[in-house]
Amino acid sequence: MRRLPVYILTLILIIACGGENEKKTYTIQGKGIETGTVYLFGTGDTHKQLSSKNCDGEFSISIPLESKAILTLILPNEKTLPLFAEPGTTAKLQADSILNSGWAVMGGKTQLLHDSISRVLDATDDFAKQKKTIEEFIKENPSSEVAVELFRRYLVEIPAPDNEYIKKTIKKLGGTIMDHEYFTNLTLLLDKKPGNAKNKTMPSFKYTTLSNEKINQATFGGKYLLLTFWTTWNDNSLEHLKRLENVKEGVKGESFEILNIALESDTALVRQFVEEKQIIGHNACDTKGMNSDVISSLNIASLPFSALVTPYKRIAEYNLKLDSTDIALIDSLVLKHDKKQIK
Repeated sequence: MRRLPVYILTLILIIACGGENEKKTYTIQGKGIETGTVYLFGTGDTHKQLSSKNCDGEFSISIPLESKAILTLILPNEKTLPLFAEPGTTAKLQADSILNSGWAVMGGKTQLLHDSISRVLDATDDFAKQKKTIEEFIKENPSSEVAVELFRRYLVEIPAPDNEYIKKTIKKLGGTIMDHEYFTNLTLLLDKKPGNAKNKTMPSFKYTTLSNEKINQATFGGKYLLLTFWTTWNDNSLEHLKRLENVKEGVKGESFEILNIALESDTALVRQFVEEKQIIGHNACDTKGMNSDVISSLNIASLPFSALVTPYKRIAEYNLKLDSTDIALIDSLVLKHDKKQIK
C-alpha cells in the first residue's frame, strides 16, 4: 500500500456543537497567493465541492457551518491545506516557510494545534523522529481530531507505509477518535489480505466516458491498456496523471490506449478537473468509488493506482509509478506486439 485513497482519507469530522441551533458560518481568507481558482471541499457520503473562487492573489470564502468539520482547501498551485473549521470563525492564510504547504491557517484552537505539530514534523525528513513526535502528540492529545491528518500525511500516504506500525499506533488513540470513521475504515483496509493481481485476468468493466462514450474491455481489444484509478482528493493523483504525457511521448507503438477512472460520484467536478488540467487519454468516473467491483477484484488499497493490461486481458504490470523505467517497459511490450501483428 503506497498511498491510501483520499476517498477514505478526507472525511468530514462531525462533532456535537453543544445543542446550538443558530446557524453560523466559517470563513477562510487568503492574500498573496498565486492567481487562479481556489477550491473548498468537504465530504459526506459523496464528494462535494462546497465552493470555489477565481482570485487574483486574494480570496475569501464563507460557508454555513453548524458544527466542527475537517475541510480541504486547494490553492491554484495545487497545494492542499487541511482546515479544521469551527462555526463562527474567520481563518486567514499566513505564509509559513516551514510547513510543506507553504501556508499556516490562523483561526481556531484545533487549527492552531494542527499547524503547530505539523511545523515540527515538516522541519525534518527523519521518519524515526516524525514517528516519535506523533507518538508524543497522541499521548498528550489522545482524542484530538488532528490525528486524522497526522496519520494521513505522515504515516499512510507515504511511499512505503509500515502497516503494522500504523495499526499499533491507532490503538493508542482515545476511544472517541479511534472509533471515528476514518480509523475504522483504515483498520479494515490494513486488515485486508494483501495480494498482487499481476498475471491475473483483468475483471470486466463498463463505463461511460466524460465525452459520453460507452466503453468496456472490447473497446480496447487487441491493444495494451494503461488503466489508472485516481481521485481529485488525493494529493498525489495530479502529479501521477501528469506523467501520462511522458507515457504518451515515450510509447511509440500503435497498440496502446490510456484509460483513467476517477473514483468520484461528482462527474461534473471530475470533468472540470480533467479539462482544466488537460488530462490525456479516455476519462471516466466510477461512482461506486472504493466499493467498485473492479477495485475489489484488483485488491487496490491505495491511490493513485496504474496497471498495464495486455491485449489478451491479462494484467502485465501492477502498481506502476509511470517513471522512465515503466515507460520503457510499456514501450517495449507495445512495439513487440505491433511487430507480431505485422507478421
